[in-house]
Amino acid sequence: MVEGARRVLVLLIVIAGVGVTAVLGFRPPSPVADAPPAEFAAGRAERHLAAIAQRPHPIGSADNGRVRDYIVDTARGLGADVTVESDDVVRPWRGVRVATTHNVVARVPGAEPSVSGGKALLLVAHYDSVPTGPGAADDGAAVAAMLETLRALTTGGVRNDVVFLFTDGEEAGALGADAYVRRHGVDGVGAVLNWEARGSGGPVWMFQTGADNAPLVSAFGQASSRPIANSFAYEVYRRMPNYSDFTIFQDAGARGLNSAFIEHVHDYHSPYDDLSRLDRGSLQHHGETMVGLVRALGDRDLRAGGGGGDAVYFDLFSRVLVHYPTWLAVALAAVTVVALASALVAGVRSGRLRWPGVLGVAGVAVGAVVVAGAVSFGAWALVAAVRPGLGFLALSEPHERGWFVAGFCVLGSAVLVAAARVARRWSPAEVVAGVLVVTAVLLAATTVAVPGAGFLFQWTLLLGLPALWTTRLAFVAPLVAAAIFPPLVGTMMVALGMPLSAVAVVFAALAGVLLLPLLPSGSWWPALGVTAVAVVLIAVGTARFGFAPDEPRPDSLVYLQDTGGASWLSADPAPDEWTSRVLGENPERVTLPYPALDKPMMRAAAPDLRLPAPGVTAVAATDGPVRTVTFRVTPNTRAWRTHVTLSDPGRRSCRLGSTDLPGSVLDLYGPSSREITCELDPGTPLEVAVADQWAGLPTEATALIGPRPPDTMPVQSGSRAFDAAVVRAEFRL
Repeated sequence: MVEGARRVLVLLIVIAGVGVTAVLGFRPPSPVADAPPAEFAAGRAERHLAAIAQRPHPIGSADNGRVRDYIVDTARGLGADVTVESDDVVRPWRGVRVATTHNVVARVPGAEPSVSGGKALLLVAHYDSVPTGPGAADDGAAVAAMLETLRALTTGGVRNDVVFLFTDGEEAGALGADAYVRRHGVDGVGAVLNWEARGSGGPVWMFQTGADNAPLVSAFGQASSRPIANSFAYEVYRRMPNYSDFTIFQDAGARGLNSAFIEHVHDYHSPYDDLSRLDRGSLQHHGETMVGLVRALGDRDLRAGGGGGDAVYFDLFSRVLVHYPTWLAVALAAVTVVALASALVAGVRSGRLRWPGVLGVAGVAVGAVVVAGAVSFGAWALVAAVRPGLGFLALSEPHERGWFVAGFCVLGSAVLVAAARVARRWSPAEVVAGVLVVTAVLLAATTVAVPGAGFLFQWTLLLGLPALWTTRLAFVAPLVAAAIFPPLVGTMMVALGMPLSAVAVVFAALAGVLLLPLLPSGSWWPALGVTAVAVVLIAVGTARFGFAPDEPRPDSLVYLQDTGGASWLSADPAPDEWTSRVLGENPERVTLPYPALDKPMMRAAAPDLRLPAPGVTAVAATDGPVRTVTFRVTPNTRAWRTHVTLSDPGRRSCRLGSTDLPGSVLDLYGPSSREITCELDPGTPLEVAVADQWAGLPTEATALIGPRPPDTMPVQSGSRAFDAAVVRAEFRL
């Protein structure tokens, strides 16, 4: 121990208090029912949301048109110049996506648009939903907030033009954004502000930027009372395969910011994504950030950001956004690492430090991080084995996740306490030096590989250097870490889900090793006691896990009407009370070669309900050196998506209209008929398989199954195959 027990206890309590304060600050603001006309009020936006989120409204549906009409009428009533841009889109993405999109573009002219050379500020949210939920959060909250922001803008405009783009077809693969960029390009766009949701609550978190982000990050810091963002999230997200409308604009060269709230994932893409579940604070945070950014950027020269460079940024207590240029971050990291190296050399020469001791502590610290991650991963694997029902849930995320979050955090703490016991063989100064060496290595590595993540280690190392001269200051580095790390670790647990919570525990341990100079090291009992607390917390969470009407089990059934007969299918981990009514207790396990059904499934025979099938009609055919076939695909009116698979042998090329089709599997969205022309080798027939996908089970099927038990809910879209009827037909042309 480097201090008396009483002082160390007080320091640990203060550090814990800072961490708790950082976590408690990570909340959206309180919703405002009414506010002055120039300000945002969630209460006003909620009226729009009540009209939007009545029912699911996927692209091509009648309800999609209803929502679009509401947006058009409201934006025009607020004085915007509104147009509806309809485009046929063919986008190669996870196959080929084909749809007719209807984007709503509402422009509010600026007082002096020449200030940015005519470049506009573009706000983007998608108004379509998935077929499995009414989309109150995703993305109705952003649409409603944009309409309320548009209203606030009419009370006092800005110099730049502001364009409110309500895109169609984002859930089908960012089709509306693709249509907008193909039609307009991005040369007329000064900045793009995209708004999303992956849950029904939590604070709005700016998680992605484009190139030259420094001016926009600075504006974001001024725009909201809670500017929550960090450049580590940006570094992670840009390396992931995720997408949103912002991806289309960024790939086209536009600059901007992408923001979302992500908590309560069980409501995401489900029937529970409705107005009753939406956190009104999240709606308020969406809107006040929008209004703030429009005010902050609306009067600026948006061309000036082109040379602004990138920024490193992070928020403190969700109230202050710290940001500085990347070049400064690199220089600061170099100076700090050199300063540490110089201090270590001086310490060794003076006899206060020994290289074996410093490196020994560094090895213990690295080992503690590895062990904390491994133990957490193993603990969750054990929980999943004991509770296989977790596999039914999105991200295997338990409803009462707090027990597991606390348990894994305490488990990581137990490993750190044990590491402190191991490190007691070295002097207090060597313990301080060893953990700072680990931090310096991490700072150097992140600065080279992922510069946006360097802040995680920059400030703990820089402010921790004085402890090399007096160990009484060993509390400073962990105090700084307590202000930065806890919200980030908590967000990682939400974003990745409990199965990957070990990743978050590793990051927590990277900060936690800075506590080694302060933790008790006299015996193994403290480590054993903390371990016991962690085991109790995880055990309680495991014991309490189950399903109830307010914590339902997601399950699903698909009725497949195929050319060879009908089947009941489910991608659930196992039959439950509802699905076993038709699947039985031990259904056949299959993997089908059909789009949307190509994952492992349970299958049982089903009666033929004679549901109406999609049609394929030959329009024209010519023979010669190249055989040409034109045919029309006509979905049933109850289908929201139609899969088309074309045979490969002898097929040279196909096109839809004037657009060449790069693959043999197409997804057509909406009820419109589509004509496709293919060129083949002479005498080669074209085989076309068509499968309509209906959203939800038809009444003919539900009558055979009966109602769901009250402790179940339909599976969310994007999780696994959800309730649907799939009606297949095959044709030879």
